[in-house]
Amino acid sequence: MPHLFTHFRKWRRLPVLALLLSCALSACPASWQHYSEWMAASEMARVPHSYNLDFSPNVPRWSYQVGVELDGMYDVFLTYGNEDLGRYVSEYPATMVGNGGTIYGYRYDDYNLDNVRPGHFLLRFYQHQPSDRLLMALNLLMSQLENQPRTNDGVWWHKAIYARQVWLDGIFMGLPFYTAAAPVLHTGNELSYYDDAVNQITTTDQRTWDEQTRLWKHAWDETHAMFWANPQTGLSQHSWARAMGWFVMAMVEILDVLPADYERRGEVEALFLKAMTSLAEYQDVESGVWYDVLDVDDPRNYLEATASAMFTYCMLKGWRKGWLPQHFLNEGIRAYRGMIEQFVVENADGTISLTKCCSVSGLGPENNPRRDGSFEYYISEPIRDNDAKGIGPFLWASLEMERMGFTVDNIFTFNPSRIDAVRAEPSSVVYDMQGRRFSGHSRGIVIKNGRKILFK
Repeated sequence: MPHLFTHFRKWRRLPVLALLLSCALSACPASWQHYSEWMAASEMARVPHSYNLDFSPNVPRWSYQVGVELDGMYDVFLTYGNEDLGRYVSEYPATMVGNGGTIYGYRYDDYNLDNVRPGHFLLRFYQHQPSDRLLMALNLLMSQLENQPRTNDGVWWHKAIYARQVWLDGIFMGLPFYTAAAPVLHTGNELSYYDDAVNQITTTDQRTWDEQTRLWKHAWDETHAMFWANPQTGLSQHSWARAMGWFVMAMVEILDVLPADYERRGEVEALFLKAMTSLAEYQDVESGVWYDVLDVDDPRNYLEATASAMFTYCMLKGWRKGWLPQHFLNEGIRAYRGMIEQFVVENADGTISLTKCCSVSGLGPENNPRRDGSFEYYISEPIRDNDAKGIGPFLWASLEMERMGFTVDNIFTFNPSRIDAVRAEPSSVVYDMQGRRFSGHSRGIVIKNGRKILFK
């Protein structure tokens, strides 16, 4: 299973007849102009039903992992209009949401922020295909957040079983949905939700920031009593890359929603710039991507795909939206090329895979002392291919590259002229809830400058 860059050099030397035979038998590279389409098609080939994503081949799964990947796939569909992909993503809400808004596999009383995240995809799908069934499910998820237990300074607990704990992961799982759903579910009262979201993300910044490394720790325990927490600060030991990835992607999605004239928007923009500036300092010089544990220099550390995809996406989109200065464009392109070289491989059947994905890392609970937040713990977790937590951000990063003119064939050679043109956007354009151009459906809900517009 050769790395893609090596494969292309060999592939171009194949005789024409052999090349044509190879393309006839599988989805050869020439079939796909864009990595986003190729990766989405590869996932559809590996997992025929979207409700079985995230390594759940026998049971439909309501999980944040599936939600993140389908969010990315939905953007590929909205960009390129592949009807098979459209049917694939539609299968998830059709299967997982029942009459009356019941959600298969969801437990309200767990107060688990992770289980809110699929609602972000559900909300975006509802935008284009509104129904009472989906609306009831969205209200159920919003109700959980409105009743979610909080720390004394107002930040949601990560889960009921992680009482009084704030994780960077949870900021991404809950706040983007909370912010995006506010103008749809609570039209006219959006401001209070926006203020709450900004309060939570800035408080999390203050609680988890480490001045010495200029990074953010994975989590903070309000009691300072958890076995993984520093008894003086309540902080976990290290800055885990994917936790940082969740944190900065949450800022991107919140900025997509907050109105341009919202008076506290600048607080999120400033925090995003601060975080991305720090992360750029930890970008590996040779490969252009990032290590699994950011604040540890150890030969056992490894270059990790999911976090690298998240940081790459945030660099590229942050530059495009004008939230980051010019040099982040170059760093983002370098990071994306690094991902192709380090992580993307072509398989014998013509699909591609995203390799070197950390499967999972967490802290506690009390009955799982192995998850102590040590470096040894983080690197002990399994590494696997095609983790949904990496596929979604890879699709987003790929779409950012593709809107600038990068393709499968020119990824290492293209040097676009007038690249600043991708920043120019006419003021009359209407966007969906994640800041992407509305496709002009005859019915649906859009958000323009933080306000709901309904088309019937």
